Amino acid sequence: MKKWMAAFILFLVMTVAPAEAVSHTETLIQQLQTTSENGYNVHSYELAQMNKSKMREVVVLFNRDTFTNMADDYLIKVYEWNNGKWNVVYKREYLEVMNMKFLTVGKLGGYDKVVFGQYHGLDTENVMSPIIIGSPDGQKIRLLGDSPSNFFGNATIKNDTLYIMRRSIVTHQLKMKSGKLVRVGTGTGKDDRYVAGNPKHWIGVKGRQLIGPTTITMKVGEKIGVGRYDASVDGDYLYSPYAFIEKNPVIEWDDRRLGFIAKQKGVSSIKLNATVRYDGPKVYPAGQLEVQVIVE
Repeated sequence: MKKWMAAFILFLVMTVAPAEAVSHTETLIQQLQTTSENGYNVHSYELAQMNKSKMREVVVLFNRDTFTNMADDYLIKVYEWNNGKWNVVYKREYLEVMNMKFLTVGKLGGYDKVVFGQYHGLDTENVMSPIIIGSPDGQKIRLLGDSPSNFFGNATIKNDTLYIMRRSIVTHQLKMKSGKLVRVGTGTGKDDRYVAGNPKHWIGVKGRQLIGPTTITMKVGEKIGVGRYDASVDGDYLYSPYAFIEKNPVIEWDDRRLGFIAKQKGVSSIKLNATVRYDGPKVYPAGQLEVQVIVE
């Protein structure tokens, strides 16, 4: 009888509690989306287990139009469910920013960390500073770091490691050690492929040359990765192979999945232009490549 009761209580915890959590979270999001505070409106949100709380925190990015046609104001808030209500446990404002968005959410040092991209310059996707928030010990949520600006910056968390990138090129790696973000390495072509999920189709830079097939046949949902061609290649690469991509319904670049994703059946093309920088400041051309994509 005792064993049956224990199993029944466990069943309730596993079934009722998640549903209750979803209800509380949905109610909060609906309330935030229908209200405005000091001109701030909900831009986007993510759920993350950032500390030891029973429910995942709701991380919300708000933005406010400055009516300057140049930049907006952004506000980050983290809501934690405690004592039967949502409480703001973290809040930080960023004024006159060209663009800001979520880059990645994932477990790093035992708890989820959230990384935002803060973009600068007239080209809002050109220069990015990653902002990392979370808890170093499962208690208080705080700003953990804001890595230096990076051209075509991006970030992803995989296997307890934060990878900072130039679009899909890994420039350095960080881990949580003794409650602090610590740089543990740079990146190679092997890392580029790893963070992209080792896709079957690959286009890459090798030396001063852009290498890849001129025709790729793939299925809906498959990916074309872009990065360094050889697994062992390292160094400080700066290249932008996406400058001449035209958006289309067949295939499109996905920052969070780190590749060109086949969206629907059809025929399209990708035009890539690349440059490479080695150890010094000089930038070398790495050619152009046009790839015909057939999605079956």
